[in-house]
Parts: sequence; structure tokens; C-alpha cells
Amino acid sequence: MTKFFLLIVLLSLSGCSDENNQALFNSNKDTFIKSAHYFSSAWPKTFWQEFEEDDVDAELKQIKADGFNTIVLTVPWRGFEVGFDKNQTQSNEKLYERLVFLIKSIIDNDLLYILRLGFPHDYTPNTGTDGMEQCVGIYTDPKVQKHWANYLNKVFEKIKPFHKASAGIIVSWEDFWCPHFVFPNLSPEKRLEMGQKMGYGEWLKTKDHDIVKVLLQSNDIKFDQVAVPKPANLSYVLYLQFIDKMLDEKVLQPTQSTFPNAALEIRVDKLPIKQGEQYTWIGHDLYLQEKNHRGTYWAPFWGAENKGELLSAEQALKNFKYFLKVVTDQGKNTNHVIEQFNFYDNTPYFPNNANIKPEDIGNFLIQSGPMLAEYSQGFGVWTYRDYKDNGLYNASFEMGLDGWDVNGKVNVVTVSEDQQLHMEKGAEIGLSLLAADRFMLAGSYQSLNLCLESNTVSELLIQIDDTLSHNWPLTEGENCTQITAEPFKKNTPTSITITALKAAEIDEINLNGFTQKLGLYDADGNPGPNLEAYRKLNAAFE
Repeated sequence: MTKFFLLIVLLSLSGCSDENNQALFNSNKDTFIKSAHYFSSAWPKTFWQEFEEDDVDAELKQIKADGFNTIVLTVPWRGFEVGFDKNQTQSNEKLYERLVFLIKSIIDNDLLYILRLGFPHDYTPNTGTDGMEQCVGIYTDPKVQKHWANYLNKVFEKIKPFHKASAGIIVSWEDFWCPHFVFPNLSPEKRLEMGQKMGYGEWLKTKDHDIVKVLLQSNDIKFDQVAVPKPANLSYVLYLQFIDKMLDEKVLQPTQSTFPNAALEIRVDKLPIKQGEQYTWIGHDLYLQEKNHRGTYWAPFWGAENKGELLSAEQALKNFKYFLKVVTDQGKNTNHVIEQFNFYDNTPYFPNNANIKPEDIGNFLIQSGPMLAEYSQGFGVWTYRDYKDNGLYNASFEMGLDGWDVNGKVNVVTVSEDQQLHMEKGAEIGLSLLAADRFMLAGSYQSLNLCLESNTVSELLIQIDDTLSHNWPLTEGENCTQITAEPFKKNTPTSITITALKAAEIDEINLNGFTQKLGLYDADGNPGPNLEAYRKLNAAFE
């Protein structure tokens, strides 16, 4: 023990090497995690440009008062880095500064943090890439893989001074989704191209050739001509193993080489392989030998029929226990954190997914506590505060006028550390967006809500695609109006222009059609129906 202490002292005096610095990131590995993803009052996809620094301290104090001990931050790769079309990306230093600000604020409030690295959703313009190109490149392009390593190193250098408060680093399979959901549904020519670029045929050579021949239904396999299979093919089971390996090799291993406390948010749902009328459910690698905190997620749809049913607390607890036993191999490795404990889910993509009866959610939460204690090292929420799917970039002007086209006298002013927009009469700001990329389910919306904060009595003219006009009188405080969603249902960008008919000072513009809910706090920050039960659940682990 004395020798170990002397070694630490010497290293601190002489300056730690990168390897020793990295080793320090394991200091909180035994902490039972009670986490909340933090998005302030913003939409996760615009959070880093939207959150207002003056709000952070009070919001973190409220999270801690509700019994949480850890904040999860999603850190987009694209946006934090730009210039992906170059040999070397450039860092968006403003966003890295905001990351450091948040981590310092977390530490000041005696909380821990977890970073989810590589979050693919960000609207920063002119990055030299897009989400699909990044996803394909991480599996196929050495330049993109180099960009990933550079991003990891940049984050590491920024957070290294705050290593003692790190409770883990995660990367998620769903942030690198294209081999799962895109490649198998491409044309035969594209599936062959993707198979060749990823080395699928070369990997198949290492497998039992008899099994490969049976599943590919061929006696004469040309391994350099093996395409990514379609989900209906018998060989899809082999492909699932292959993409698990690729995710490990191209994403997780580079991350762990920089952050030794990193682990994967594993894919816990299984995929059906159909044989005639029979389905066989195939799972993914659960990383049961992982020493770091694995990430997992749960919602009532897991193990349910998903015909729009509402489950009793008793049935949901039964399904939840089955899930816990699966992801821990019957309790043999409980080192995972259910950092998305989504006990309610209203995501519109899956309207038939099961939910728990609203009146039973409280009982479910309280009774889930002993299971969480037995089969996990922590849990947390994604939607601590309900949020709206704001389609606008930099709509709080915390990034100045980045992303906006400006005509006339327009200035960004600072009021109590808050950036606000001042427009003289006749001034205009505008942007364009592809609604399908920005909103949760734009094609189903009948109208969109447009809200903002105003410091003055004023009037704006809202123009959509230079055809739809809407006069909007403003009072001081929050203002909301509705506009038709029809111009946003096309497959081309929609332009939005805001003209000041009178001098105006505005902030926090929000254009949305959907609110993601969990029931702890509503989008305005008011307590929701599930808050007290969740506080009791957190308190059970004090």
C-alpha cells in the first residue's frame, strides 16, 4: 500500500503519462448509478446550441434534489468536429467549451457524469459530412476511422482534468445503425458493395464452411462475391454476428484504447429470422465479460405482444425481471446500467408498443427497486424533462447567428449571460430545413407550434417558402402560435423567414409538432404524475 501511494505521489509531481491519466478514469466504477440524461429545456438534437448557461446550476440542483447522482451527456461527433471532407477535422471550440462548462457545473453540484460519445444527431451546418456518411465510413473508410480517433482524443484532453467525477463512457450501437437498418435493404449491387467494403466474405472464411454453405444455400461460395444478406435470408444470422464484431472492432475498441472505462450500450432487443411460418429470435453480443459499466435500455415493449396493450404493474414487473436475467446471464454479470429506464414511451414511430397502465406506473417503479438492486449497477432516465422536437438550429442564439441568413440590422446581445436576438424594424432572419430530418414524424403533423420568448411588445411576419404568410403580434414573455404543417411534408427543404414589423428582442424560438414524455416534469418544468414515485425509487438506493 505504501509503495502504491508513493507511486501516485511521484506521478502527480512529475506529470502523468497518457496511459496513467487514462487509468484514473476508473475511480467511480463501484458507485451505484442513478442517472438522468441532461437536455435542459431543449431537444436532444439541438441541446448543445440551445442550453443557456444561466439555467444550468438551478437545473442540476433540482436533479440532485430528486435523488439522482449522475448526469449523462450525449456528445455528438459531427458538430463537435467539422471539416469531415478534409484529411483532418477541425474542432468546434465553442461546443467543447460548453462541454467543459457543463462538467464543471456537474462537479460543483457534487454529481458524477457519464458521456455518450458519438451521438449522431446534430444540425450544425457545413460539417463536410452527414450522419449516413459517418456511419458507413466508420465501418469502411480509414479516413473516417481516423476522424473518430481524433475526436476521442480531443474529448479526452478536454475532460482529463475532471477524471475523478467520471462514472463511465459509453458508445451506443444505435449511433452506428446503418449495418442494421440500411445495408440489408439496399439493392443487390449495393449490398454486394457494402459486403466487400466491410470484409464480410473474408470474415465468413473464418467460420465453419459447412455451416456457411448451408446458411448461404450454396455449395460453391465465392467469398469475394458475398453480399450483405436481406433479413429474410437464412444467412442473416451470420451477418448479425459479423456486424457485432465490426462494431466492437471499429467503434468500441478504439474508444476503450482512449477511455479504459468505456463500454457499449448493447443491443438488447432480438431480431426475428423467419423460416416458413416459424420465427427464431436471434440476439446480439451482450458483452457479459465486460468489466466496465455496460449500458442497457428497457421499455414496456420488451417481451410484450405490442398490440397497443396496457400492462398491469404485475405483468410489466414479470417482463422486466425476464429482461434483467437475460442481460445478466441469470445474474452472473450484473455490471450494467439501465441508463434508459423508459417505463413510459410515447415515441410515434411505434404506436402499437405496449405501455404500463398509467395508474400502475407508480407501483411498478417502487416494486422494481429490489430487482434493480439485485440485477444491475444502476439505472436512469432519458427524458428527465419532457421535450419538444424543435426543428430549428441555434434557435436560442447561443452560437451567435450561426446557421441563420440575415438581412437588415440584426444583433445578438447578451443579457445576464443569455444570448438574445435584437432586430430593428424591417430586419429579417431565415433558414431552411428538411423536415424529415428535423421532426419526429413530420408527415403525420397537421400543424406545428411556433413559440418564442420576447422582451418587447412587437410584431413579426412569418413566411414559409415565400408563399405562406402569418402575422404574429408579440407580448412580453412567452408567445406561441400555430402554423400549418403542409409546407413541411415535401421531400425538399422548407425555407422560413422571420421579419420584424416592429423592433423586436426575441429568444428561444421553438418550432415543434411532438412532445416526448416520461411524466417526471413537463416541457415547462412543472412536476409530472410519475415524479413522486420515481423520487421514492431513487431514495431506496441512498
